[in-house]
Amino acid sequence: MELWKKNLYSLWVAQFIAVAGLSMVVPFLPFYLKELGVTAREDVKIWSGLLFSAPFMVAAFLQPIWGILGDRYGRKPMIVRAMLGLALANILMGFARTAPQLLALRFFQGSLSGFVAPSLALLASSTPKEKTGQALGTLQSSLVTGMIIGPLLGGLLAHFMGYRFIFFWTGFFCLGAGLITIKLLRENFIKTGARKSSGVMQNLRYVFGSPQLRFMLLLLIMVQFSLMFVAPFLSLYVEFLKFPPEYVGLMTGLVFGITGVTNAATAPFWGKRADRVGYREILRYSLAGMTLFYLPHAFVTNAYQLLILRAGLGIFVAGVLPTINAIVQRSTVEKDRGGIYGIFQSGLLVGSTAGPLLGGLLSASLGLRAIFLITTGIFFLAAIWERKTNQEQKSPP
Repeated sequence: MELWKKNLYSLWVAQFIAVAGLSMVVPFLPFYLKELGVTAREDVKIWSGLLFSAPFMVAAFLQPIWGILGDRYGRKPMIVRAMLGLALANILMGFARTAPQLLALRFFQGSLSGFVAPSLALLASSTPKEKTGQALGTLQSSLVTGMIIGPLLGGLLAHFMGYRFIFFWTGFFCLGAGLITIKLLRENFIKTGARKSSGVMQNLRYVFGSPQLRFMLLLLIMVQFSLMFVAPFLSLYVEFLKFPPEYVGLMTGLVFGITGVTNAATAPFWGKRADRVGYREILRYSLAGMTLFYLPHAFVTNAYQLLILRAGLGIFVAGVLPTINAIVQRSTVEKDRGGIYGIFQSGLLVGSTAGPLLGGLLSASLGLRAIFLITTGIFFLAAIWERKTNQEQKSPP
């Protein structure tokens, strides 16, 4: 078997296990907060936004640095470091007794996390150019498949064991993913040392000096901000829709998971299609589809309607991230790719940080339905902006 395929399968399994573990926790942070003594409804919303954003706040600053270290000393050690660090942080969260303790541990998690960027750099460096979209799309399906299984498992664990035990299981999942990476992943890495690869400022100048990369980074932040604007509050929305209280945990897992089902099923298709028809065209379809599916979220009257809309949304979400990653791969040189992917991962984390924080404040003041309308507007503007910039970049100077 070719090296790139072996690495793809190894990374797919490791990322699937790690993300399944991590996504077991996220839907139930508001309910865990109540166990820790945060009971006022508006306080739960604000604390949920803080807890969801906390790891991303720290990780956003560290991702370019981890990426450069991966370029200089190997991407595999960066993947192992992140997965083992996530294992430790989540096991400790299971022992938290107050909301501030949990918040501090979420910050600790962010300081050690970050396996996606080195995984992308390692796979992109060993994959033939004509297979890039297909490989990255397939790897993306591991993330979203983990996001499917995780909330479902989390819902079952919450139902039968309680919310605290989810964190222990998350730690064990991340530990298992780290061991798989150590055992199965192969990297033909030649150590370059500090003088061969670019530094953070050089990589930043390169990204912002390229019209295409600059636009992709800003678009990525905008899309991730919009997705994370509502994600921490879906469990509260299911509860708001008067779903039977004893089954809210299970339905929340389904609402989170169904997006991943359709995402995982279509991500390889979008990647393969992009290799043939062009990445910007797939990006345009995806943004338009997300706009159309997000608007009705604000008007649903029961959780089953929400479930259907989340399924449709996942189809189009699947076309965004692999497409942007493939464009980045084709626009960078191999020796700096980890650092460049680190910058894009930081952009992803900036969106993941700002979205829940602002979403928490606005949902507390405007209500849960309003945040879906705001998200729809952002996706609509992103679609228009993509079309405009694409036309400008095609036009002769």
